[in-house]
Amino acid sequence: MADNDTTKTYVRDTRTTETSGASMALIVGGLVVAVGFILWLVFGNGDGAVVDNTPGADTTNVTVEPTQPADSTTNVTIDADEPAVEPVTPAEPAPAAPVETAPAEPAPVEPAAPATNP
Repeated sequence: MADNDTTKTYVRDTRTTETSGASMALIVGGLVVAVGFILWLVFGNGDGAVVDNTPGADTTNVTVEPTQPADSTTNVTIDADEPAVEPVTPAEPAPAAPVETAPAEPAPVEPAAPATNP
């Protein structure tokens, strides 16, 4: 017969542990240090000297010289005394070879024999 004892109690205990986020802070801090180091390598001055950006003089003179003028002896003249050439009409193309036409209906074919089991 079935056990009809309904006095059993099941206790489900759920435990949660809270973390302080120390592992996430460690990862973010490491990334900040790594990015800072890479920026120092890329943009940092390797020899430690201070760069002086003050100009050497109070004025700046720029002289631009033009290029040499073009040679005027290279002009091309067209003689009007030569007769104009008349346009030529294209030759007639050769007639194309006749194309072989397909037969109207295919020849009748005998049906294949049915397969048999050995």
